[in-house]
Amino acid sequence: MRALLLIFILGFLSPAVFSAEVRDPLFASSDVLEITLTGPFDRIDDERDKEQEYPGTISYVDDNGSQISLDVDFSVRGNWRLRKDNCSYSQLWLDLKRSQTPGTLFENQNRLKLVVQCRRQDNYAGLVAKEYQAYKIFEELSEFNYDTRFSQVNYVDSEEEGRDRSHVAFFIEHQNSLADKFSMEEVELNAVFYGEINPIQASVVALFMFMIGNTDFSVAQAQEGDECCHNVKLLVKEPREYFPIPYDFDSSGFVEASYAAPPGFNLRNSRERLFRGYCAHRESIPEAIATFMDAREAIEEIINNSELLSARAKRRNQGFIEDFYDVLGSERQLERQIYSDCRG
Repeated sequence: MRALLLIFILGFLSPAVFSAEVRDPLFASSDVLEITLTGPFDRIDDERDKEQEYPGTISYVDDNGSQISLDVDFSVRGNWRLRKDNCSYSQLWLDLKRSQTPGTLFENQNRLKLVVQCRRQDNYAGLVAKEYQAYKIFEELSEFNYDTRFSQVNYVDSEEEGRDRSHVAFFIEHQNSLADKFSMEEVELNAVFYGEINPIQASVVALFMFMIGNTDFSVAQAQEGDECCHNVKLLVKEPREYFPIPYDFDSSGFVEASYAAPPGFNLRNSRERLFRGYCAHRESIPEAIATFMDAREAIEEIINNSELLSARAKRRNQGFIEDFYDVLGSERQLERQIYSDCRG
């Protein structure tokens, strides 16, 4: 299985809006990154304490064949996936020491999110692969997206012998880096007026969420006491134009995780779609649809080029996406499922 994981094919990805020359080293390549994380993972997964930091290291072999090791503090994150009845392994934050990163693959990185394989079984590796595909699909649709890097992670437990394991995962850039990348500011409000959200970006996000069968998000409002928004990072460009950038797609029908929270909205399952865009952005929907039409071939290629997924899984998601494009190609279905279901 390990050999199979290491040949996860990512070369199909088309060139990103931001070239490798301007991307941070970690995200400048689409090659699978093999790393070793050393830390008290058995204790981390037992305690699952968001207030606790656990010291460890991250290491990899650089292009010159040298072993590079950096100090790191691990902490757990998430809500639904943090529950032991949902996932055996905790989702992680990695905090690096900036003084150690210059000249390494992790230069310019301080805090990184790692999407961790939820359980040991092989099908959970497929869930990581599909969520990673969702990020790459969105990258085809909007220049405003999170950078990601797929990885093969060797976990070495620093306290318990015989607890080592090797699983797939992927890194997601920190929101501070995201804001810096686009020369925007992070939004610290609990809610914003949806009329101030960039209508094209909002429509692309809403159609993307409809495409992958995800209702677990909000582009204009957060839960009480939190910063806006839910599973969407909102950035602002003066004068007060907001850009939503989505993340966390494991609740989507595209990923179809068995541990995902129920979809709500009286939907039978995560494969049943519901459009949650705003009526205020209605006039931007045709332009957003054109973006999806232009990206269709690239999206299909992303779905079909993963060695971690079975032929059946690929066909299932290919059919799921084809159903979405059938809606876009039908005036009747567009009116019934998109325009009539818009909010506000």
